[in-house]
Amino acid sequence: MKRRKFFKDAGLTLGSGLIAPGSLSIEPGKETFEYAGIHTLSDATNDKGETAIRLALANSGNSSSTVKIQVKVSGNGKLSRTKDYFLEPPDQFTPQQDKLHSQLFPGDVDVLVAWIKKADLKTGVTLQLGKRRHRFILEDLLNTGELRFDGPSNLTANLLGYSEVGALEIAEMGIADSEDFRFAIMADPQGGNASMPDSSVPTRMKIHNAFIEDTVQRLYEVRPAPICALILGDFVDHQGEDFHFEKMEELIKPLRMPILLAVGNHETPYKSDFGPGYNMHALDNFFTSQKRINGTNKIAYSFNLGKWHFVVWPDPLRPNFWVNHPHYFDWLEQDLERHKDRAVVFMHHVPLHPIGIDPLTSYVESIGVKQLLLSILAKHGNVKYIFSGHVHIPLKASVKTAVSCKGMKMINLPPAGFRTRAFGEQDYFGGPEQGVCILDVKGESLTVNFQTVTKEWFTYPEKLLEFDDQKYALWLNQAWELPLNNSLMNGDFSEGLDYWHQRYVYHEDVNPSNIREVRTDADGNQSLYLYSRKRDYDVPGQDRLPQHINRITQAVSIKGITNPQFRLSYMPEKNRFEIKSLNGFFLWMECYSGSHKCANLVYSVGKIYDGITGGFGKSRMDKIHHFDLPSKAGEWHTAALPFSSDFEAVDSEGRRFEELKIDRILISMGTWTINEGMNQEVGIYVGKLSLAAGDDKSTPTPIKEKEDIWAMKLNHVAGDHQYTKQAEVYPKGLQGK
Repeated sequence: MKRRKFFKDAGLTLGSGLIAPGSLSIEPGKETFEYAGIHTLSDATNDKGETAIRLALANSGNSSSTVKIQVKVSGNGKLSRTKDYFLEPPDQFTPQQDKLHSQLFPGDVDVLVAWIKKADLKTGVTLQLGKRRHRFILEDLLNTGELRFDGPSNLTANLLGYSEVGALEIAEMGIADSEDFRFAIMADPQGGNASMPDSSVPTRMKIHNAFIEDTVQRLYEVRPAPICALILGDFVDHQGEDFHFEKMEELIKPLRMPILLAVGNHETPYKSDFGPGYNMHALDNFFTSQKRINGTNKIAYSFNLGKWHFVVWPDPLRPNFWVNHPHYFDWLEQDLERHKDRAVVFMHHVPLHPIGIDPLTSYVESIGVKQLLLSILAKHGNVKYIFSGHVHIPLKASVKTAVSCKGMKMINLPPAGFRTRAFGEQDYFGGPEQGVCILDVKGESLTVNFQTVTKEWFTYPEKLLEFDDQKYALWLNQAWELPLNNSLMNGDFSEGLDYWHQRYVYHEDVNPSNIREVRTDADGNQSLYLYSRKRDYDVPGQDRLPQHINRITQAVSIKGITNPQFRLSYMPEKNRFEIKSLNGFFLWMECYSGSHKCANLVYSVGKIYDGITGGFGKSRMDKIHHFDLPSKAGEWHTAALPFSSDFEAVDSEGRRFEELKIDRILISMGTWTINEGMNQEVGIYVGKLSLAAGDDKSTPTPIKEKEDIWAMKLNHVAGDHQYTKQAEVYPKGLQGK
């Protein structure tokens, strides 16, 4: 492919005296650019003089593999350091020996980054891969883009680029530095050219564009004026087509201030692949628009304003993005180290804190990415604020979900253009929630404000609720990282919800649509009560996707238990459950061997949503087996679930349960709702639970009928998400009758 470099030379970048602040350097659509790529070693070298090499071990087969790899450097250059990324037990990395011992399950990718000081083209790299030895020189990597070494696990090597990472010179962008200033943030305008024939969402784009015009007008009127504005991802709608960027450039042109951009999940095609090698072409349209708007070519960058340090972070939400860009985390770590004496504002698209509605458990960064990012941000205690978008959250919900975590205030911002999601209650001002966030900075103090398109002005509270990472351990921990109990604890709920981990669920101020509590009856008996219904406050444009995070979870060891059997008593609530409604109760058992998930067993009352296992773990890579439970309301049922023999009865590979070497199961119980229609609700009481050995004469649990598994496809109708037709119930390994 022919490549054209970004213009970098003198006279082509923005200078403070070349154009009026806020003007576009090039008329929309007049010129296009591509990511420059890695053409010299300097393109893969950071500001410390270290050349970065990514080594990735991947398992694309059907069985696990174990491999050891060690890195050595010869000739000119010295191996200065190595770092591992995205490892899971029993993987082990020994930095003193630059050695990685990796056990790869199907679909796993383990990454090792090596930085070489004073490297040149003839610098040699030797990889000891098990008993095999592979040697290459950096010139080989530069010429080929990627080297692949086949073996028990596929090993690839490529250079990592640094041209799109680093510090911005704000003076060159026309941003005047001061200790007292205003900074504007526009989250999720998500507009575009609705008149193009291949625009898949023209109606909603027209709606977004109208609100964007209003938001731009409000921001233009703000006095004193902000010194610049950041668009916090999803600048455009759909898949980052060039004509959408061009339209958005027209819509923001009235702003007479410098504009910065962040990468969100709509800036690239949905099926973007950032390989082989260091392939950034999925972002070409973003880079092109960014060049026209402000002359920069960065997607992970930072700058100083007054006494504060600002960091902008990309969130494209593409499955392989972070395994292909691990050096961004290293850059962030180094950047925060250099500025540890300054207060920091971190800005990115996808929230790090829980929002409390679906699909915002699964449509976020992976748990591994969240863990790594939070550990870096919290290291020095100087990150004061974290701002995000992505959710299209109403203002009231933005305030109620804002939290303080590890000393950092996390705020998810309402959109600048997109209509908001359904949080079930009226907003503060009753009108449109779209608008712009205004940061008022005075020396070392910072105040967060929001102005709606209807000119309502709101100031966020200074003190935010503390995030309880123990109560909501499911947000920042892998399933296999939850505390493991040797036996089922508090199975009668006599200790409330102790030992049971919860999902964070957004609760309306009045008449909450989800309830999760322990109740005591007239005889003093305690039971778990779960309830879900469609959220209130119907407003056109508010996404009403299925809700299934009203659940509790416990991790239990099954070592030493033969033919394990789970017993429970439950009663669907009379007058609050209809067997034909699109709501229900589920018991989900995730079976693990160490960090590897071996099986998903779902037992349910009434209808079941086929995506019930989404949002935690790697569910779509595991087969899901659905079983049926008695559904008559107003009566107590006792169910004995021989889940080991149930698994053996339906496993397509004919495996014995003991072959899986399962050492723990995660037991989750919850209620779900379609979150649509009228009179859709489910209430259920759950009594005593137990886990013990069963016998060979256990009655197998009936398999769920296909018609009782709800799987609808989404389409865009009149700007809203609408369910259109029943999808294939058992795609890609889902098992049923």
